[in-house]
Amino acid sequence: MRFFRRFRPSPAMVIGCLALSLTLAGTGIAASQALPRNSVTSIQVKDHTLLARDFKAGQIPRGPAGPAGPAGPAGPAGPPGSSGSANVKWALVRGDGGIAAQSGGISLAAHPSTGTYILSWGSAAAGHPIISSGGYAGDAGDQRGETTAGPCGGGAEGRTCTGFDVNTNVFVQTRSNTGVPSDHSFYVVSFG
Repeated sequence: MRFFRRFRPSPAMVIGCLALSLTLAGTGIAASQALPRNSVTSIQVKDHTLLARDFKAGQIPRGPAGPAGPAGPAGPAGPPGSSGSANVKWALVRGDGGIAAQSGGISLAAHPSTGTYILSWGSAAAGHPIISSGGYAGDAGDQRGETTAGPCGGGAEGRTCTGFDVNTNVFVQTRSNTGVPSDHSFYVVSFG
């Protein structure tokens, strides 16, 4: 019993601890309950007390753009680029062999048989990719097969073009949908 008398709190200590408990509990309750939405209005906010961080992104309108600053120093020169479309040659050829449109320097060298065309390319065609496809220049027929093209001059990538076997000529053959050589208009393009 003596032990409890020794640690017996005074009435002032009991009142102080009770006041501290009530104060902490009230602050905890106030901190845990957030304000409901739109409960603070402009009347309750003092002018110039809100900062940009108090707003969500996009809520504050931007002001007018300022004047442009001075030009900076020139950067280093970049690497040289490709020469562009100067190395692309193309032609749209009618079924009768006439050139309907072209990039320049291309002419019909021969139309030796039905569906077979030899074009004078004006520069070396060997060693460059050549692509051909059907066209509609003066040719409304839809019954077409494949169109093939390649350089003249034989060898691994070319075709032997009798009488016109030089690497500046391009051989083109158009076919019907049954695979038989047939006169049709076509596009032909060479890259490089």
